[in-house]
Amino acid sequence: MKRENFRKGMKDGVPIALGYFAVSFTFGMMAVAGGLSIWPAVLISLTNLTSAGQFAGLDIIFSGGSMWEMAMTQLIINLRYCLMSFSLSQKFRREESGIMKYIAAFGVTDEIFGISAAQEGKVSVFYNYGAMCVAIPGWTLGTLAGGISGSLLPDFMLSALSVAIYGMFLAIIIPPSKKSRPVLGVVAASMAVSTVFAVTPVLKQVSSGFMIIITTLLVAGLAAYFCPLEEKGEAGHNIYIYILVMAAVTYLIRMLPLALAKNEIRSPFIKSFLYYVPYACLAAMTFPAILKATDSIISGAAGFLVALIAAYKEKSLLTVALLACAAVFIVERVLVFI
Repeated sequence: MKRENFRKGMKDGVPIALGYFAVSFTFGMMAVAGGLSIWPAVLISLTNLTSAGQFAGLDIIFSGGSMWEMAMTQLIINLRYCLMSFSLSQKFRREESGIMKYIAAFGVTDEIFGISAAQEGKVSVFYNYGAMCVAIPGWTLGTLAGGISGSLLPDFMLSALSVAIYGMFLAIIIPPSKKSRPVLGVVAASMAVSTVFAVTPVLKQVSSGFMIIITTLLVAGLAAYFCPLEEKGEAGHNIYIYILVMAAVTYLIRMLPLALAKNEIRSPFIKSFLYYVPYACLAAMTFPAILKATDSIISGAAGFLVALIAAYKEKSLLTVALLACAAVFIVERVLVFI
């Protein structure tokens, strides 16, 4: 039975691994383009397994932020894993030991949680182990491949590719925004607040990490209060210390609910807050940062508009990212001759 569950998890995890490879490829390129060597970038992916948290962590590493800032950023960005782990604490088989569940906690990601929650009845941790065995190598190898490619590509290509992650963020947050006015409000408000931070002289002194934390807490908190979800029943520091803090905080967020949760979360505010967090966070990370990610604000704006349109049409993450990169590449090639 354990072997069957493991094999089924591996089979269901293959599409996840392929998607992870594409997304982490961008992470590897951005890490190397920002000055990080390949192997620390690979280590970050191997020990964290979280896209938004890793990209935010890069910003803090490159800006020489504090460990406190790193810990708080990872805590806020990855809060959604708490809700997922609380849910899995009710979904995992009772006879399986706590240690086995704590191991599975390392692989609690959006996609692995999705396939686990979709299983009928109780689910075995060995199903999650199977999915993790293909998903984690996909994420890690994608970072390695992206890091190697990033170290070989010319600067103008890196400039075009630098908007890829923002394109993927838009592909995540725009489709739900079409279907939910509260989510649309969260996305718009987060972009507006982060823009205020970017253009206001006093607020510009706030680091990007704390800007994301403040924006996410403010917007997601207000959304949770005014738009509760309906109840449905269910560099100045050592790089390796940064990686340790990122990995420790991320894992604890995933593991503690499995260790502590005995009953289902019933607070509408908490459930609503955790639901709105990823939208607020990704929106704050995307705009106006995407405008400064390229060699020209014009090409950055072009990439943003193309990604926005593609995301609105619900294209895949990879498609949106590639279209945004192509738009930046074309515009920057044209600007050379103007």
